[in-house]
Amino acid sequence: MDPQLIEYARIELTRALMDNSGKTKGQLQAFSEHPPAEKDRCPRKQIHMIEFEDGRKVKAENTSLYVLETRSRRRPLPPINDYEFSGAPWRRAVNSLSEHEQAWIKYCYGFDLTFRYQTLICEVIWNGHQKYLPAGLLNKTKKRLISLIWLAAQDVAATRSNKTYKEYAGAALARLMSVNRSTWLRVYAPHWAHFKRAFDELDIGALQHTLEHHCETISEEVEWTVLQNATK
Repeated sequence: MDPQLIEYARIELTRALMDNSGKTKGQLQAFSEHPPAEKDRCPRKQIHMIEFEDGRKVKAENTSLYVLETRSRRRPLPPINDYEFSGAPWRRAVNSLSEHEQAWIKYCYGFDLTFRYQTLICEVIWNGHQKYLPAGLLNKTKKRLISLIWLAAQDVAATRSNKTYKEYAGAALARLMSVNRSTWLRVYAPHWAHFKRAFDELDIGALQHTLEHHCETISEEVEWTVLQNATK
């Protein structure tokens, strides 16, 4: 597929999967962060009295306020803004993918750190790599290889979101694995290269499938709009 289309999908997915839920605050949260200041010199003296119709009087802890309306807008905000609505076809396309492709797209481009996504990605890559393991591989070496999978996922994902990211050098990986450099080059380096290729293939495949589902979604929306206009 055209590399420009792949890069376009990456940009649009990053925008569509961005979490914008924390940009506004509710009234209760605003009051909790900035509570009304108590300026009374005698805070224990309750001076606010409320009188009911039957003549009973009650001491109130706070001053009563007259509020015309509880929002600053005459009309309530829409349930979804235009920016998030424009990314809905991309989110629907992601939800149409297989489970492990969804996990990769949401982790790599949506920055979703759900643990289930992380384990699913690693399991898929490890299950596909087991056929390349040599016979008689030590359990200690196998455990180290398993720990390398998630490091490879982080390394590949970082190159997608940060163009200035520098990949791990062999010496740094050897130190992380607590082995010398010659052992790393002889035993672990081929597996590390295969892990990264597997994540690259997963990334390209997931993006291609996302683009296909996105085109199908857009065409269905266009057909539905044309049909609605024709029936009017």
